[in-house]
Amino acid sequence: MRVVSAGTSDASPADVAATTHGAAPPDVAATTPHAAPPLLGTAWDFLFLGPGATLGVSAVYMGLLALGLPGSAALLATVLSLAVLGPHYAATYRRAYSSVDILRAHPVVTLVVPFALVAGAAAAVASPRGFGPFYFLAYVAWSGYHYSGQSLGIAMLYPLRQKARLDAREKRLLGLPIYTSWLVSLVGLMGASASARNPAYELVRTTFVPVSLPTWALALALLPLAASFAGVAVVARGRRLRGQPLPRAVYGVILAQVIWFAWGMFYPFFNVVLVPVFHSLQYLALTGWHYTKGERARGLAAFGGYVVTVLALGLVINPGLLAIFVPPGGSARSGVVAAAVISAINLHHFLMDGRIWRTRERRVAQAFTG
Repeated sequence: MRVVSAGTSDASPADVAATTHGAAPPDVAATTPHAAPPLLGTAWDFLFLGPGATLGVSAVYMGLLALGLPGSAALLATVLSLAVLGPHYAATYRRAYSSVDILRAHPVVTLVVPFALVAGAAAAVASPRGFGPFYFLAYVAWSGYHYSGQSLGIAMLYPLRQKARLDAREKRLLGLPIYTSWLVSLVGLMGASASARNPAYELVRTTFVPVSLPTWALALALLPLAASFAGVAVVARGRRLRGQPLPRAVYGVILAQVIWFAWGMFYPFFNVVLVPVFHSLQYLALTGWHYTKGERARGLAAFGGYVVTVLALGLVINPGLLAIFVPPGGSARSGVVAAAVISAINLHHFLMDGRIWRTRERRVAQAFTG
């Protein structure tokens, strides 16, 4: 999810934490600290938006492996992927295409871009050694950037709800470890000698980085990631001196993504399968919360209908299911087709998120900050 605020062209969930074009708003200078109200509740925020699910699911998965139950571990990962990965795409499609207002406000990304992406996918299939790898690279490179935008946006929500929004400089400093972890993850995914996330990743890796990096080289890439935390320290110290300490939930959100990408460099399956699950859980928690706050529907029955719709649509459009139809040793063309479809779905998801979650839309802003 990438929420773009009024006056900025590229912000994240919640650049709800809307930037102030470099000037700190008056409430940052307040001397009386304000608590940052949680979104879902303190424990639920830790579980879905922070590192709770990441640590818990990973512990269960590793425990199953330690007990000699690799089949059960794989089943756990598969069930979680089916339960949340497709629905996280579906939540975006439901919001975009169930609202005439959104279609009117964003006709290009909702009505024109899909045709352009389908045309691009067709061109990628027709030219698997020429245009194809570059089309897939757009998805692969943007994927981690999209994850980072969501993480930064969630982190920015808490100071905003604390009535001490981040200024532009603080936003950049806080984003350093988030975006650095994404860049480090590209080094890991492109150089690791393990199965890539899906056919698109595999084709990009074999085309652009056909070598494997040694473990020491991967470890070396963690040094700039460690150094990037200096930005968080600067923000935390400055806000503490101004009497508005950085909410603890912010550290949890940053920690979650750093775990995803740093650990995934050395345990590729974690990055391949589980990281998309954790990202999707974050997204569904936010979009489900927004549905209950920002739309007219109320009550358990209405929310139940929303959940059923998202789950059903998610099973239909889950791009990961395409990998099932590409058997080991299958034709190269089937892998290219799967990569093209996966890339098109994800690219459209990234583009729509950057438009339909902008806080210049009053209902979005009210739901996240009210």
